Amino acid sequence: MASFSFNEIKKATSAELVSGKKTGVCFNVSIDSRTIKENDLFIALKGERFDGHDFVINACKKGASAVIISDSECLEKISEDCTVFLVKDTKKAFEDLAHFNRMRFDIPVVAVTGSNGKTTTKDMISVLLSSKFNVCSTEKNNNNEIGLSLTLLNITKEHDACVVEMGMRGFGQIEELCNIAKPTIGVITNVGTSHIGILGSKENIAKAKGELIQSLPENGIAVLNGDDSFVKKMGENFKGRVIYYGLNGNYTVYGEKVSFENFGTKYTCVCFDEAFKVNLKLLGIHNVYDALAATSTARILGVDVTKIQRVLSDFSPRAGRQSLIEINGIKIIDDAYNANPLSMEMALRSLKQISAKNKYLVLADMKELGKNEEKFHYEIGLKAADMGFCGIITVGDLAKFIAKGAKEKGMKMIYSFDTCKEAAECILNIAKAGDVFLLKGSHSMQMYTIPDLLKEELEK
Repeated sequence: MASFSFNEIKKATSAELVSGKKTGVCFNVSIDSRTIKENDLFIALKGERFDGHDFVINACKKGASAVIISDSECLEKISEDCTVFLVKDTKKAFEDLAHFNRMRFDIPVVAVTGSNGKTTTKDMISVLLSSKFNVCSTEKNNNNEIGLSLTLLNITKEHDACVVEMGMRGFGQIEELCNIAKPTIGVITNVGTSHIGILGSKENIAKAKGELIQSLPENGIAVLNGDDSFVKKMGENFKGRVIYYGLNGNYTVYGEKVSFENFGTKYTCVCFDEAFKVNLKLLGIHNVYDALAATSTARILGVDVTKIQRVLSDFSPRAGRQSLIEINGIKIIDDAYNANPLSMEMALRSLKQISAKNKYLVLADMKELGKNEEKFHYEIGLKAADMGFCGIITVGDLAKFIAKGAKEKGMKMIYSFDTCKEAAECILNIAKAGDVFLLKGSHSMQMYTIPDLLKEELEK
């Protein structure tokens, strides 16, 4: 992680040095006192359920050479051996340090956002670029101000590129992240209905996501999904370079001849007039879009086609994003990391491409959908019945509207429960060897616990 002299800390954060040594160097930045090492800088962040000022003394005892605080009341308790910087807002100071470190390096910074697929796209871009560069990348989906700042603080002189994921829940949040990261390439996957309960409409979601493109420099590059009308429009007034990708247009990068095999997808990619075949170990057309976005970015930055082809063929999803688990002869597709109407529909289409005698859906509530939440769930039930799946197991109150839609459309085998444990027991009661079950729901519904619950039940 980045190191800072005391003078650099003052310069980056406009902090006041109020006690301790006037000069020195911190070799690491920490916001968790449990991870403090000798000569670290500890920043006392405040949250809704915690206050880092409660752990400042412990950080000093563990060897922190400096701390950044906003509460002067804890000053008298801090050892004189530890230098104390006072600021108005420790979170802002943390972001300012991250920005300061990012600006030390003249490297491409790729920012990825979108309603669906941003983590997979970010991961694909990272592994593709890693075939040519030393890449600093967002871990997991740490895509808020804290996660982004931690990523930027990990940039060192050894890195040739940085890839960050940007999430948002309202207007101005992507802009804030861009002010910290100063991306040079912006990738937007799509505009869906996640967070529609907060922002009210897809138009507003597009406006919030579009802050990424508006924040790019004039010599920046926008990588946009041309098949999404909301995303495509973002390139109209952008003064930099725009690269469109998709499946339904003569774009700079496009896919064609898409075919599905059991637990895999094949297509031909045409990229800057070069054509090559890609075999993905992923289900669904949405993952082709993610791969096209990643291919566009990698090619812009000089990764050759043979490496792109090889890396994509080896790419495996993270846990909870179409992970395939086999338990007692049945297959579980764990796509339970999160859910909204668009990603839910894409998951259903992915299950449809699998060859199996019996295919079941295990679906839970989708959160943050606002006043139309019941309607969104009901429509998923209608679509599930239309696709001809054997049955549905639902978890949660909202998911009962999925069951209602499926029942009214003619599906016979429907079970509704309040807990994941009950759903797991139901799976074991109806499952036969060779059956496939898809797990999907908002993260807070904890559908990712079902595989372990199944194993526990089998061990009884």
